[in-house]
Amino acid sequence: MHMHDSHIHISLSPLKENIQTDIQEFLELNGKKILAQTTQYSDYQDTIDMVKELHIKYGDIVDLALGIHPSRFEEGLALNELEGMDIFKYGQKQFDIFKEIFERNIKDISAIGECGLDYYSMYEYNQFTQKQIEEIKEVQRRIFKKLCTLAVKYNLPMSIHSREKEGEKECVKDTLSIVAKEGKGTIRGSFHSYTGSKNLLSEILDMGMYVGFNAIITYPSGESVRELLKEVPLERILFETDGPFLPTQSVRKNKKADKKYGRPVMIKEIIQKAAEIKGISYEKMEEIGDKNFTTLFAKRD
Repeated sequence: MHMHDSHIHISLSPLKENIQTDIQEFLELNGKKILAQTTQYSDYQDTIDMVKELHIKYGDIVDLALGIHPSRFEEGLALNELEGMDIFKYGQKQFDIFKEIFERNIKDISAIGECGLDYYSMYEYNQFTQKQIEEIKEVQRRIFKKLCTLAVKYNLPMSIHSREKEGEKECVKDTLSIVAKEGKGTIRGSFHSYTGSKNLLSEILDMGMYVGFNAIITYPSGESVRELLKEVPLERILFETDGPFLPTQSVRKNKKADKKYGRPVMIKEIIQKAAEIKGISYEKMEEIGDKNFTTLFAKRD
């Protein structure tokens, strides 16, 4: 059997500095593939270069996803990066940079990600007016539509981020309607780290989407996500670390752990927990994860 990490950010510290040993450890645990996600222009080239380097050393263990994280636009606004442009022009500029790098590297790209909508983190800044919040949401939708169009054009799966404020449903609904409209039923993808409502989970599954589970299911606070896992059929479950974020519970509470960040070997603990929740053996759960990752993310010509 083999394990996969379907969502990880290898060019972020401290993964970036430790990636060789982290991959070595993953391989020793029978790791097979990790899908490296990107979020914005500042991490594209780093990630592309790292994937090439790792390819030479370890064969094709690391696949590349290229995307624009929805929070990029509010960050640009908060950090005064708009250079006199309105947020829509700024969003278009971000997309143009992305598209140029995407098309130049297309033969090495396995998926479009991380991308999607986020109606949660913009509220953490306490500096945006209601008008700015609506504009940030709108620019996210416009760019996500463009990314969906590229997914259709190049027949690439998507790694989708869709996060909302507690108790809301607007973000997931908007995400699903864009995927449906732009993809006309052809877009394949994973809702990574889904923490939204149980009601909308059935719509995500009805669209043929997979759902990515990570270390949140190992946390005492992760009960609602464990409940979601119970609802997702085995053939739609993916595993991810979202490293360097979200270390597993055993690492979080281990004062002596030398590596405190999310990294590929943690997939094992996540699969163990998922197997326990689903009431099946670890081996069976790993086999299911292997099959699902390969079905969704293995490169197609």
